[in-house]
Amino acid sequence: MEFLKELRRRHLGRRRDRDPNFPVSSWIGEDILSKGRVGRSITVILNTPGCRWAYEHGGCTMCGYLMDSSPGRITAEHIINQFNYAIEKYYREIEENPKDICIKIFTSGSFLDEREVPEEARRYILKKMGELDIEEVVIESRPEYIREDTLEEAREYLGSVNMEIGVGVETFNEEIRHYSINKGISNRDIVDTLELARKYSIGMKAYLLIKPLFITERDAIEDSIYSGNRCLELGFNRISYCPATVHRGTLMEILWKRGQYRPPFLWSVLKILYQVKRRNPDAIVICDTSGISSKRGAHNLLRCKCNEKIKKIIKNFTLTQDLSGIKRALEMECCKDQWESFLEFEERNIVPLGDI
Repeated sequence: MEFLKELRRRHLGRRRDRDPNFPVSSWIGEDILSKGRVGRSITVILNTPGCRWAYEHGGCTMCGYLMDSSPGRITAEHIINQFNYAIEKYYREIEENPKDICIKIFTSGSFLDEREVPEEARRYILKKMGELDIEEVVIESRPEYIREDTLEEAREYLGSVNMEIGVGVETFNEEIRHYSINKGISNRDIVDTLELARKYSIGMKAYLLIKPLFITERDAIEDSIYSGNRCLELGFNRISYCPATVHRGTLMEILWKRGQYRPPFLWSVLKILYQVKRRNPDAIVICDTSGISSKRGAHNLLRCKCNEKIKKIIKNFTLTQDLSGIKRALEMECCKDQWESFLEFEERNIVPLGDI
């Protein structure tokens, strides 16, 4: 943990100043809503002081989002200005069909942490989203900030608007979550949070990491399948797979550069999605494609034409929940023999290997 804290400290000096009155980013796009129909999501990434877990405990071994946080002072007024800027930018789309809209408010840590998002700003944002009468609202938070008072407040301001909270579960194997990810939460924390959210009719989304550090590709496949099935059994209303992407300034990057880590193969990602969705046909199973096909993200052989093809298939699956494209992709040959050889060779060597 001390190594991770020092690693963070060294890289924090490289953050660049941003105008505190504007969000890090905002965009609108097609998305699958919590009831399974396709709508549009307005995503707003707020510029905040950053994740408290990363400052105090070194953060998660794969996460570089702290670098998106601000090195300068961020006030409640700044965050309110950021939110207003994004809403004004997309107000026409909201006004045209509010029941087609989901607003996602993300930070580099936890929206419900008052050190990141002061109470005044949090209440203002929740109140405004409730007044917009949109279909749903999505935020992210670590379990320790999902408390009775914060959920009661959210439900009061949002009224009948659907709400979903994304939690970085990462895996349901506590050893992997502790030693490979340094997450700082237990399965008990997750189950308790799930039960508390249910009391307020608030949905929960589990973010699951595909291929943490220190495990083989085959173990990563098995872990992701097990974790996805377990989260759905417990009552998460959707799971979102995050194939590992090598962020700058992380322990994952150090090992990747030394040839001791490789992001997951896309064949592995396809297998996980297929197995979990097939077992849970009525559940929403989605997959982030942001880093896919790059050398730092999930990929097959880097120059192989199948990378972009599979990326499109995964995007389509996330929107439609139709497994037929995934099934056809798994039947392709392409460079699958290299993936199978990698799995076997890595197992024989017992240690995770770098790229091929």
